Amino acid sequence: MDNKPSFRTKKVELSIKRLVSEYLVTQKDYLLKFPTVRFEITEVRVSKDLRFAKIYLIHNISEEDFKEFNKLYLREIQSLIARTLTSKYTPKISLIFDESFQESLKVQSLLDKL
Repeated sequence: MDNKPSFRTKKVELSIKRLVSEYLVTQKDYLLKFPTVRFEITEVRVSKDLRFAKIYLIHNISEEDFKEFNKLYLREIQSLIARTLTSKYTPKISLIFDESFQESLKVQSLLDKL
């Protein structure tokens, strides 16, 4: 069986990435609570049935602050996607810290030491 995502899944992933990126750039309300935060979306993965989406990102805040950010702004991001995305289902999103970036930095530092 083919495990590659379909064209529709990729299209939804790109739409979600664009919407969340625009939200993080245009809505600066979160900067009042987290003034030094910087986000970078590395990847968006949507399930095959388009009901769930994981947004992988890199940030420069502590884990506790990231949990607080999730609690305060995840619903607002979810509603933005629901209003904008034209599909039968709105994916339930979750923001996840991208561990692969940290791992690549560790590997790079090890290589630099050689």
